[in-house]
Amino acid sequence: MLHHKFDEILKLVKASIAVLCTGEAGSGKTTLCRQVCDDLQLKFYSISMTRQTTLSHLLGYKSVSGEYISSSLRECFEHGGLMLLDEIDAGDPNVMLTLNTIENGYIAFPDALVNCHPDFRLMATSNPQGEHNHYTGRTKLDRATLDRFDIVDIDRDDSLERTLIDDDTHTRVQIMRHVMKENNSSKSVSMRDAIRYQKRKDLDLLNDSFVYNLLDKSELMRDTYDMKIATMPKHKNQSECKSIDDLVDLLKTRAGQPQPKSPDGDNDASDS
Repeated sequence: MLHHKFDEILKLVKASIAVLCTGEAGSGKTTLCRQVCDDLQLKFYSISMTRQTTLSHLLGYKSVSGEYISSSLRECFEHGGLMLLDEIDAGDPNVMLTLNTIENGYIAFPDALVNCHPDFRLMATSNPQGEHNHYTGRTKLDRATLDRFDIVDIDRDDSLERTLIDDDTHTRVQIMRHVMKENNSSKSVSMRDAIRYQKRKDLDLLNDSFVYNLLDKSELMRDTYDMKIATMPKHKNQSECKSIDDLVDLLKTRAGQPQPKSPDGDNDASDS
């Protein structure tokens, strides 16, 4: 199953429009970019942007002997492919300025002025532009850089997440999110966190320490979470009940406790 923004982004990239995918860590931005590339049957190139990413990393450089040493951007730009600039808000804003001529159809590399290949496509990812105080080493992108991208917000796709984890994990993760929202936590449980929870569960490595870390090591949130989990029914609906005791337990729990809600306010547990 693909993210619900996949078709929108695919159409933009196919039309040679540079796309910036913004979203919280673990929302599936990079995976989505790779899936778009696969669908377009292009060669995939990627650079993880950091403060240490220099012009030489992007443009290549000339050695002491005068030989030009190429870069992945040069190969992609000259011969076609999809270039992903991952986490561009972690890079040096001045380095990003070198890409401003792409929309004019060329880049000045150290050895030559190179025209853009017809099959060159550009994508980038970043954290939400208004939440950089939550991410270490990130800076707000300047207007000139943002102006060169069509910006698409990548929210957490609940339907996609449900295909990657089982119902019990989904319910517990939703309770975590609800508890964190109630306590105005700056941290969130991402889809990547949910998948990691599921993998630990499958490996029988799930423990209180892992859950405590997801809850931002807050004793208040941990206690609230434990209380809600303790009242969670063993079964979600009547069809899962294997005995009268199971059914009575389900009905008692539902009578005494509201069902956990997703961030949009809809009940997550199935109706009996």
